Amino acid sequence: MTIDQGKLRELIARPVKPAAGDELRRDGNVFFVGGALPAQETLETLFDSHCQAPAELFHITFGDKDSFHKGEELARLIKKNFHAHLMARLDWPAPTHFLERAYAAGVDIVDIPLMVFDSAISRERALRKEERLAALEKAKEIFPRWSVTSTLLVGEEACCSTVSAIDLLLKSGIVPLPEISPRAGSYPRQEIGEVFLHLAEGLCKRKVTTIPLLPLLSLTTPLVEARQSGILKGFIDRLQDRRLLAASDLRRSLRVKQIEESFESAGL
Repeated sequence: MTIDQGKLRELIARPVKPAAGDELRRDGNVFFVGGALPAQETLETLFDSHCQAPAELFHITFGDKDSFHKGEELARLIKKNFHAHLMARLDWPAPTHFLERAYAAGVDIVDIPLMVFDSAISRERALRKEERLAALEKAKEIFPRWSVTSTLLVGEEACCSTVSAIDLLLKSGIVPLPEISPRAGSYPRQEIGEVFLHLAEGLCKRKVTTIPLLPLLSLTTPLVEARQSGILKGFIDRLQDRRLLAASDLRRSLRVKQIEESFESAGL
């Protein structure tokens, strides 16, 4: 992959952000859904847009512990009514039982953002980093391989820190998702681009399964294919995407069934 310099300039000027709690919008092939939205009205809007042009990824931003159930309900309805990958962003270090609930509701990919990696700035930031890294490790025990991600803000701290975060996450089996910070304009554009090139090299080296994330990466990063994809490659990618989605649904069904049987045998 290579850097589209024009796209990089646009993203630095207008970074793409996930949905706020009460926001619903579509960018390209991605639906950004706020977890606090009313379920029925949201579902009707999604249907109208999806019927005109099917989306490839639904991205829900879950709320905090008190409003988690709203995002959970939306996730369950979306998974039931649309044949597409479902991604959830949790902006807090969710404990295991919340991660289990998100997975059972239909979430295929979970994102627990680190945002920044340099924890030397404050004790509070260091604690937050450790809590989120621990939550990411827990999520890996629940979600399939390369289905746990962590958003990193590029341009919010020194680019070398972001590169270190990319390396650490990939080594741990977590997919880094660099997102351009509104403050990225204070760094040389070349440095920002090199962070994304480092990501692309790491994804290739680790043989990360990126097909489900490509709709999001095409929006939030300046990375593009070095060569245009042919018709045959596009067809193969779609087949692989369907296979991954079917495998994810089967794995979830088996895991949920196993948990339910465990509760029943314990008399709970």
